[in-house]
Amino acid sequence: RPFHEWVHGIALDGKPFTYERHEYLIGPYMDDHPHQVELKAAQMGLTSKAMLKTVYKARYGAYRGILYLFPNKTDVTDFAKGRIDPLIDENPETIAKWLSDTDAANIKRIWNCYLYLRGMTSRVGLKSIPIDFIVFDELDEAPQNAVDMAMERMGHSEIREVLKLSNPTLPDYGIDRAFQETDQRYWLLKCDKCGEYTCLEDTFPNCLLETGGGVIRACRKCEAELNPSIGQWVAKRPGITDKRGYHYSQLFS
Repeated sequence: RPFHEWVHGIALDGKPFTYERHEYLIGPYMDDHPHQVELKAAQMGLTSKAMLKTVYKARYGAYRGILYLFPNKTDVTDFAKGRIDPLIDENPETIAKWLSDTDAANIKRIWNCYLYLRGMTSRVGLKSIPIDFIVFDELDEAPQNAVDMAMERMGHSEIREVLKLSNPTLPDYGIDRAFQETDQRYWLLKCDKCGEYTCLEDTFPNCLLETGGGVIRACRKCEAELNPSIGQWVAKRPGITDKRGYHYSQLFS
């Protein structure tokens, strides 16, 4: 099954996977573009998506190696113990059965593919491993010169797939610079009342209106309350096709 359907059979964080309250993720889960950039707010479900995507591609894709990068070694250990190990334990009939013992927390063999968990501060950790897919998690917290070194690991790959995700820090730096080079997709909410689309990021703070019951997300045209689960990803620069970018805001979370 395609990735966006396969995840429905996976247990995540102690319960069955669902898109509920994360409907904006359905499109990205369906997207298999080889170069993706995700500029994100915190707690948007994107690290979980990246983790599940690496497992799926290791099992069902023709990948020799997948490199999942973090800013430093401590992040690697925390991720392995806090995210990877529970995912394996919660899925004994699928993911757990695909793994082979490697006797190392930072290397997992999934089916015929090796998943390497590495910190970007170590030059040694980025050398001498054949890679087809690289995930840069929290890119802005890592040394930026390590990005080029990591990309060199895919020099002989015919697949060459990249996923960059991070909270932004400074303009024109790290994930923000990478996002600028993409087609820049934003989640536009569709108004049930008038059919108008509203980009919350472009209309903030006017998109938030006080009511008797609190604050609502409001349509830019008729000011009716918007449902954050009803929307469409729209590219700001559709002419760019080689790099796909997604902008995730907590305004629609």
